[in-house]
Amino acid sequence: MSFEKEYSQKKAHFEQTLSDFVASLKDIPQPLLSSIVYSLQSGGKRLRPILLSSCAEALGAKNGDGLDKLALAVECVHTYSLIHDDLPCMDNADMRRGKPSNHKIYGECTAVLAGDSLLNLTYELLFEAIVTCSFDERERYIRAGKLIADCCGATGLIGGQTVDTVVDDTKHIATRLNYVYQHKTADLIAASMTAGAIAAGASETDIELIKSVGDNMGYAFQIVDDLIDLDSGEDAGKQTFVNVYGEKEGRKAVADKTTFALDTLAKLNGDFSFLRSMIKNLSLRKE
Repeated sequence: MSFEKEYSQKKAHFEQTLSDFVASLKDIPQPLLSSIVYSLQSGGKRLRPILLSSCAEALGAKNGDGLDKLALAVECVHTYSLIHDDLPCMDNADMRRGKPSNHKIYGECTAVLAGDSLLNLTYELLFEAIVTCSFDERERYIRAGKLIADCCGATGLIGGQTVDTVVDDTKHIATRLNYVYQHKTADLIAASMTAGAIAAGASETDIELIKSVGDNMGYAFQIVDDLIDLDSGEDAGKQTFVNVYGEKEGRKAVADKTTFALDTLAKLNGDFSFLRSMIKNLSLRKE
């Protein structure tokens, strides 16, 4: 099966899972419910949930309700982060994925509350995954859930967003960029992959290898975003890796981190052909 067909199948499975989840949301007042659903169903690559389930499957896990709930959890936290990232007090972005940002449709107050709701739904889903999994799986799902929760907080995604939007440290720009790229982007990508490995019952060695793959893949993913924005002029004047170090260094960093991720993936036992293709495709994407 081609990578494109397999990716399409995995994405379709997640979209159906997400659709079922959205249909189950009850007793939420309007316009909050519409605001939540608007961003959850605004499209996107569904990269993080697909990485989670693909890592688990490559290490021998069968797709099921527990993995689906973990996948939904990482998509909820990712969507929350996008809503808040676009707010006037942060990036002040009017558009997201070719559509008006959440706050442009529903107003800033509702957008903030929609983001808060999605972050809380993340934890609800993690607990549901733990409660509904088998007794033998429970310890693994608790650990996977804690990992995802850890990467959402003040030492993870929120810390990265803080340094990106609040901390202006031009004297230590390399340290600042590394912190932001690791925690704002790479942490959730790595956590998605690592949570899948943990849920599958992978060895400690394999879990560490998967995390390393995710860290390098996530960092490269953000630099590719910089390169795409360079062509569009969207990030002119911002402290991005490409604006600071130049396009040539940016492309070299993507190539180096992609190669490291692929070499690390080769040390794992299992069928990682889909993930290898995904890592290569993400490094070459144009949007």
